[in-house]
Amino acid sequence: MNKIDLKDKFIGTWKGTYCLILSWLPEPNFISESKMEIKGVANDKFLQMNYDWHHEAINQDGVILIGNINKPSLLTASWVDSWGMSGKIMNCEGSMNEAGDITLLGSYEVKDSPNWGWRIEIPCPVDDHLQIKMYNVSPAGEEYFAGDANYARE
Repeated sequence: MNKIDLKDKFIGTWKGTYCLILSWLPEPNFISESKMEIKGVANDKFLQMNYDWHHEAINQDGVILIGNINKPSLLTASWVDSWGMSGKIMNCEGSMNEAGDITLLGSYEVKDSPNWGWRIEIPCPVDDHLQIKMYNVSPAGEEYFAGDANYARE
């Protein structure tokens, strides 16, 4: 399946909730309203996902830019988010299965530790519902649910 074949399932304006999950806290879930706009850019060679949310009354936003790398199922992506990133772009690699589900994996630096991984799962939208799940991945391979966004098409 080629990403371009699925663009109409993704492209549009979405509204829903974003749940930031800080698993080390006694009350780990921080839920906020969120909006996302997905559009094709560079002659529809890429999907650009712009979203917003808030944490403790501070507006946050981010962008995920996804493209193919010459094979329909292989993807590259760049991700930025105002809350947890130091200003460095996280470059990711991933894949898209036949159903159109996207999985991306990147990594980030942690002081006095090996790099940690970051996994983003974006199942293909179904019935005008879009979900994005994010996971922290320790250097030992342990995964921690870190974010869950759920949207409906506007």
